[in-house]
Amino acid sequence: MRTPPASTVFHGWKIIGVSFLALFVSVGFGFYSFGAFFVALTAEFGGGRTGVGIGLAVFGITNGLVAPFLGHALDHGHARRIMTVGTWLLAAGLLLTAVVQNLVQFYLVLGTFLALGAALVGGVTASTLVANWFVRRRAMALGIATMGISLSGVVMAPVATRLIDWVGWRGTFVLYGALTLLFVLPAVRRWVVDRPEDLGLHPDGDATSNVPEWTPTPAPGEGPAGVEPVAPALAVAAAPPRRRRLDWIEPLANRNFWVITLVVSMNFCSNSAILTHVIAHATDLGFAPIRAAFSLSAIAAMGVLGKVVFGWIGDRLSSRGALWLAISLQATGTTVLLRAESYPGLIAAAAVFGLGMGGMMPLWGTLIGACFGRRSFGRVMGLMSPMLLPIQILGVPFAGYVFDRFGSYDLAFTVFLSMYVSAMLILTLLRLPDQEPTGMVPAPAAAPASAGRPAE
Repeated sequence: MRTPPASTVFHGWKIIGVSFLALFVSVGFGFYSFGAFFVALTAEFGGGRTGVGIGLAVFGITNGLVAPFLGHALDHGHARRIMTVGTWLLAAGLLLTAVVQNLVQFYLVLGTFLALGAALVGGVTASTLVANWFVRRRAMALGIATMGISLSGVVMAPVATRLIDWVGWRGTFVLYGALTLLFVLPAVRRWVVDRPEDLGLHPDGDATSNVPEWTPTPAPGEGPAGVEPVAPALAVAAAPPRRRRLDWIEPLANRNFWVITLVVSMNFCSNSAILTHVIAHATDLGFAPIRAAFSLSAIAAMGVLGKVVFGWIGDRLSSRGALWLAISLQATGTTVLLRAESYPGLIAAAAVFGLGMGGMMPLWGTLIGACFGRRSFGRVMGLMSPMLLPIQILGVPFAGYVFDRFGSYDLAFTVFLSMYVSAMLILTLLRLPDQEPTGMVPAPAAAPASAGRPAE
């Protein structure tokens, strides 16, 4: 166990800060900017909007497939090492993207360096870190950390548009890679700690904790040096009950797992497509590129507010009700986007959509914690991530195909609206436990010396 730093600030807030920065960079550089790059990449490589959209699908597939292994490693405590490797991979991917010469190379870089780097730095990693450090205030903590996602959308769409005009899309990617190494890497190395118990602290900064300790009970003969080992039978008898991690596939038998998976995958499918294509949609409506870029900024700006609002609701009222409200706002915003004819109407639709979208990431993590507990958070979120893929990855290329085929996004946006409504109906099947599961395994009252260690 490390020595707690001499600071009056709860270290969990520093964890939120690092997670915020990691999500800002991994999502802002690796996702939000692609809306601004869409026209430039299509002009450079051809293949239409479908071709560039397939690249983001490849990115999502790699991201999802690595998530179960990532979640397993995070539950065993390797966050700093994982995020360090991820930062280097993300920076390398951004620099390599600047020199790709065709769509195949673009797909390869997007599906390897960029996808792996973004996965190891953000997403499951950042959410698991924050969930480990907060329990009572988890929804708000996740909301603040994931504000990095929305704020990156506020900043990166217009900034990327300007940078592309000034230094070209290749020069912009070089700048992104340099900034990743300059800001993210030092923050990860300085402040990332897996869980509060590693610093002798408790979740939420409380003086005491009602969450079982994470330190495993040593096996006979494995105690600290210089400490006389206790007789095996007595050690087992005196050992406090300990939290166990869920088995790899155990969540698959849980109805809540599949309800959350379906709801989140349908939302991510629709959200990613609308976020990726909204600038192109706005330019198709006749607005100048820089004005069109602000439609994405409006979504992201309201997403910042949405994360705080829905974090507050999730902690104090109902996380399920908060998610239902968030989805309903996204459905409303999508409906108005279909009908928007004026610039104020477009921005208003984007704002309503963004407010609801802002609640998705913190409420997803909050529901996982409420249903499965802190000890297995990374494993469950990691296992859930590839389960999202069959639906999640379809949105961006589907919207591109619809435009290439019909010259309009109307059909695609109508399909996404129906998915939001379906997700709201499916959410009614979720059954939250009265209190967060602890995964406790009671120690036996007595055991023979050969019984070995109790199960984790």
